Amino acid sequence: MKYDTFLLKCSGSATGYFMPELQTGFSISAKEGVTIYSFLTGYCGISDEYISGKVKTIMIDGGPVDDIFNTKIHDKGVCALSGAMPGIVGAMMRIGSPYAAMRESITVKPEGGDESGREILVDVKLFNVILADKGADFLKRGILLREKRIFNLFIKHGNDIFSCCREVLFNGKPVDFKKQLTDGVSMDRLVMLKLEMEDER
Repeated sequence: MKYDTFLLKCSGSATGYFMPELQTGFSISAKEGVTIYSFLTGYCGISDEYISGKVKTIMIDGGPVDDIFNTKIHDKGVCALSGAMPGIVGAMMRIGSPYAAMRESITVKPEGGDESGREILVDVKLFNVILADKGADFLKRGILLREKRIFNLFIKHGNDIFSCCREVLFNGKPVDFKKQLTDGVSMDRLVMLKLEMEDER
């Protein structure tokens, strides 16, 4: 499915205003039946090396995952990514934890089913080192948010965000947010939000 797109051509300093949204959660479009590993590498653009080196905890709908190569994502599922978390609880939740038997009842296990090709939406949440390392990459690739969330963000931080932007486009055309925001917003549709970091070009 093609989504309407907000494109902000801005400096890298603008990314900080969007980090809370990445922790709260955003959507990524994928195909039904793909594994978590395929979702992370193919749809999220995270390398195999980074997954094995930095991603220590993956939660699906609140349950920890050990087998990312056979466990599959599902429509409207929530995938949380984290680096190493402190304490015994953090150790228990890690991928392949030696304490995995202690949380067996909540561990997400592989299920059957083939890749159907049907589009699904997965909510992604980034935490700690993953947020710091990969937040900007997700923003550059594009994330799906409810349009109202984007406008609320612009209402709260618009002056600061726009001061970092050379241009703001909606489907390739310039947008005057100050004019649109005065009309009121009550939009629940998903739209794509992308940042083009001009100081990294």
